[in-house]
Amino acid sequence: MSILKNPAIRDRKSIELDEEFNNFMKKVGEVSNLVKDMASGDKVKAEAAKVLADQYLDGKVILDDDVKLKVKQNRTVINQKAFHNLGKKDEGEMDKESWMAEVSKDAEKRYQDRKVRRERADTLKTQAIKAFRRDEYDRALSCYNKAIEQVRDDPMLYCDRALTKIKLEKFDTVFGDCDLALRLNENSFRARLYQAKAHKELEEWDKLEECRKQLDTMFPQHAELVHGLLDKEEAYDDAAESE
Repeated sequence: MSILKNPAIRDRKSIELDEEFNNFMKKVGEVSNLVKDMASGDKVKAEAAKVLADQYLDGKVILDDDVKLKVKQNRTVINQKAFHNLGKKDEGEMDKESWMAEVSKDAEKRYQDRKVRRERADTLKTQAIKAFRRDEYDRALSCYNKAIEQVRDDPMLYCDRALTKIKLEKFDTVFGDCDLALRLNENSFRARLYQAKAHKELEEWDKLEECRKQLDTMFPQHAELVHGLLDKEEAYDDAAESE
């Protein structure tokens, strides 16, 4: 008899599917209750539901022990206008088209805001590069600070600011930028190189040796650049163009 026809196996599979379905429906019910509370008109209840919804979206609340929700993008905050079209419907029942329209508007607004911030950051980065090339490192640092205020998820900006801090001999402040760059891009050659440079200038020889081993292992093609920056006093520009 085929194993697929074994009643015991088929029953077990049915049980597993039932459990999955029940868990899914549980989540549907929980989200539905949050929506109803937010649309209830009860200010206290609505505010409490919003807080719980924010935590749910941020992954701070796990409503099922077997499921962990992770949201990488910034959460979308639903415009309260979505609740104004309830009309004479049941208090917790929302106009789905209205809800989706508001979600779409919020997503579009976030996209446009991001686009504007990106353009500002690019302008500031251009100004920083020009200042850096004129050896105006304080001005370059100021521009990079402002650029990062606009866009906080660009690893190249953190690397550029780290290099500027090296030029200003603010070596102990380099590591924070390098760490942030590596969180965004764990294969960032420049971030690891500038870490090593800062350790060298601070005479942290053990940490420098560890960084050099990582550089030699991960980026053998950049051996000349590593030698140039850590053993000489040059190769800044070449390193900046290597990623």
